[in-house]
Amino acid sequence: MPAASRAWFVDRYGGPERLVLRERPDPRPGPGEVLVRTAAIGLNFADLFVRAGAYPRTPRPPFVPGMEVSGVVEAVGEGVAGLVPGRPVVAIPLFGGHAEKVAVPAARVFPIPEGTDLVEAAAFAVVFLTAWYVCARAEVAAGERVVVTAAAGGVGTALLQVLRARRARTLALVGSPSKFELCRSLGAGEVAPYDDAERRLDGAFGGRADVVADAIGGRIFRRLWRRLDRGGRYVLFGFAAASGTRGVAKLTAIRELLGMGFLSPYSLVQSCRSLVGFNLSLLPDRTGELRRAAEELVGLWKAGTIRPILGPRFPFDRLPDAHRALAGRGTTGKVVVDVG
Repeated sequence: MPAASRAWFVDRYGGPERLVLRERPDPRPGPGEVLVRTAAIGLNFADLFVRAGAYPRTPRPPFVPGMEVSGVVEAVGEGVAGLVPGRPVVAIPLFGGHAEKVAVPAARVFPIPEGTDLVEAAAFAVVFLTAWYVCARAEVAAGERVVVTAAAGGVGTALLQVLRARRARTLALVGSPSKFELCRSLGAGEVAPYDDAERRLDGAFGGRADVVADAIGGRIFRRLWRRLDRGGRYVLFGFAAASGTRGVAKLTAIRELLGMGFLSPYSLVQSCRSLVGFNLSLLPDRTGELRRAAEELVGLWKAGTIRPILGPRFPFDRLPDAHRALAGRGTTGKVVVDVG
């Protein structure tokens, strides 16, 4: 009999209850692919939207979701160089990672230092690559005033560290005071709850921001866009305001979209402001850029300049509970599933 392993399938778009664990034959790496034996899974908001069928390029059911894993190389396909069985890696399959074994294009598999904690490594790749892209697209410079929403989450904690390395001045926005100390420890000069954002902007930044890095969207977009200075850059890389226990809360999404208001393209010309949209589904088309960013980030990780911030951990058999925890928007750091 062929070797088999387990994976979480989505047979129908919907909530966490749509995730079904079952056995399947082990994937076989094709040309240019690597088979990774998963040690841990990093969970992202994008995974919730994929499960609900609301993320770009989402496959039709049945499919295995999962954007990010850590593990060891088990086998390589034809034409793969530089990766050998037994090598510890992180990988970004985009889809297919909620599994004990996953075949990934070699261009999205990155070696990590020997001895690296593989659970910690699962919290690294997606959040820091997103943070890198946000800062690159916004061209963040030293001394600039940057507002970060969802600052205590996976991408938020990565952004604070990358912004600290760039010597930016940062205002971290979070949902509760219990998250203040974490944000300060990662480089935020100012921390505030969302209700107090404008007052803290007035006090710390003279009422204006040079850059906004926003994972939430919805009504907070309108509030922060109004505070963007001339020449400012607004990077919108998520729409967590629309999230619910089943992935996308449709009525909430409609309210939040309407709450964003209308933006006239000509107003961008008058104010010299820019709006940038971004999500990681772009990466398969930018593999060269992806690898350069990953190499830079792994270097910063080795140097101790940045580090993954682990949040709640769940065993593989309870992966749907990890989805529920992330959807509740009360977690800090990166939610991780330990495959073992």
